[in-house]
Amino acid sequence: MLCAVMAAGLAAPAPTAGASSSPSSAVDITPDPSAAGTSTTFAVNCSSQTAAGPATSAILIGTTLGLPEHIPMRASTHSNEFVTTVVLPSSIRAATYQPDIDCSNGVTASATLTVSPGGAPATGDGATATTTDGPLTAAGLGLAGSGALAGLALADLALRGRRRRARRG
Repeated sequence: MLCAVMAAGLAAPAPTAGASSSPSSAVDITPDPSAAGTSTTFAVNCSSQTAAGPATSAILIGTTLGLPEHIPMRASTHSNEFVTTVVLPSSIRAATYQPDIDCSNGVTASATLTVSPGGAPATGDGATATTTDGPLTAAGLGLAGSGALAGLALADLALRGRRRRARRG
């Protein structure tokens, strides 16, 4: 589960009484960089050698992102791992943010999220692409037309062959 993009620059805030911060607490953010108005997934591993046992829950502190203060995370399929997906506010500015995640076993992890300007990075297979008048459109239409003509020509040859055989037989 935590094989997504590893958040760069994990910061370990100064531990408070009863809390532990650990460099082994990994936070993954997908996508990173992200953009205003997009869904962003946070995944945390609450394991730590100094933790008070396994975690039973985790909370994303969303105030630095302009989100509610406490965002509950759901348990992952792996022990001590928790996940949540949020939609970043459309008003969030392009910058680097460091929201904290608090685990029930006392582990605190700090994520580093980069919000990029101008929307999300272009990824995927283009199924939602809206460009219809680009230079490749004409080439694609030309190839599709050529394929259709070739299919008609082959169908015509096949029909002529059947007619010749029918006349002979």
